[in-house]
Amino acid sequence: MPTPLIQLNDLHTVFPTEDGVVRAVNGVSFEIPRGKTLAVVGESGCGKSVTALSILQLVGSPGRIESGEILYHRANASDPVDIAQLPPRGEEMRSIRGNEIAIVFQEPMTSLNPVYTIGNQICEAIRLHQRLGRKEAKELAIEMLERVSIPAPRQRVDEYPHQLSGGMRQRAMIAMALSCRPDLLIADEPTTALDVTIQAQVLDLMHELQDEMGMAILLITHDLGVVASVADEVVVMYAGRVVERGDVQSIFANPLHPYTRGLLASVPTLGSASDEPLMSIPGRVPHPLALPEGCAFGPRCADRMDACSQMPELLDVEAGHSARCLLHVKEPAV
Repeated sequence: MPTPLIQLNDLHTVFPTEDGVVRAVNGVSFEIPRGKTLAVVGESGCGKSVTALSILQLVGSPGRIESGEILYHRANASDPVDIAQLPPRGEEMRSIRGNEIAIVFQEPMTSLNPVYTIGNQICEAIRLHQRLGRKEAKELAIEMLERVSIPAPRQRVDEYPHQLSGGMRQRAMIAMALSCRPDLLIADEPTTALDVTIQAQVLDLMHELQDEMGMAILLITHDLGVVASVADEVVVMYAGRVVERGDVQSIFANPLHPYTRGLLASVPTLGSASDEPLMSIPGRVPHPLALPEGCAFGPRCADRMDACSQMPELLDVEAGHSARCLLHVKEPAV
């Protein structure tokens, strides 16, 4: 089995508050192979974005990584780097962030600085990590804007974020993230608020650049249509935990966890009647300071049993496909 690029082992990220400790990431484990795309899906508040921010040591105060490992396997290094142990503002973490591991944030209008040109912001990352002069950095920024199919890149490089459309701003964010040719690209809802045509163009662009650069992608999304078209493997999260994990074909063909089944059933299907109501999962995501005993999905689950008051383990149900559900616990042989 090939060595993974990134490996999360029992990661816990917490936010101490006056009312208690919010366990936003509660024992998450998964790995991302080189050159592959892992999609993390789930409802808002399940811990997807905090997991991504933990990988980059960008968790905002008072949040912190409490325990666990984030092992980053560099191509030419014998031993992995445990990012969870690096000081967030330390020199080594700053050399990794934006250079070897880059991120495309959910909303480019709030991620891009409105008082600096697009070119200035891309050049800042290039000059910081690649030690190029001002002229060389600008030429590389223009080249990256051209690579992401922004028209008239020599003109756009000197324009401000408000002068670009939503799709162009998202492409500029991708150009900035890829300017240092990272090993891992984290894409946090990269197609949110984009129309369907631009969404398809952005996803195709990411896939083309992945094939060209050989980078891995961690895709955070709630759009299962996007997952089906671009992902190799899928992690389903609920209330800070991984509840199902497997390759994309297994997840869609044979969802094992009731939550995953509910997510898939809520997707409208082609050919369904226009007046047919969409299926929805009853209830709502529990408050992070008032999680139910045992399985957090229990109060919303149609298959709930008395034993669900105990937290189930993430069980390997079939090869490469695991679920955190007592429905798949085999009875001991008598």
